[in-house]
Amino acid sequence: MNRAKEWNIIDIFIMKAEDFIHNFRLEDLSDQVDTETIIAAQTEYLREENEHLKARETPIYMIEKDEKYFCPKCHTFLQENAKYCSNCGHRVIKHISVDGYICKVK
Repeated sequence: MNRAKEWNIIDIFIMKAEDFIHNFRLEDLSDQVDTETIIAAQTEYLREENEHLKARETPIYMIEKDEKYFCPKCHTFLQENAKYCSNCGHRVIKHISVDGYICKVK
């Protein structure tokens, strides 16, 4: 009879430990943010960032004055072969005038 009593005590201890672990896991999971919410927020963030980058990637023509080139957005002096403004980061391209027509130089 003594062994049965010892096993009952061990079983009770095991059941209480399992209940504690089960409840701890439930509480831990309840504190987490929903995965779908995280995915939706990151998707929206990436969409906004992509639109912002697309807007910056639309090239604009450099201003040429006295054989010097300037950014039309921030009026920073640029090298003739610049692809991006060193100050504001906007994409710039050079244009040349041939017989009154403006042509892009790639």
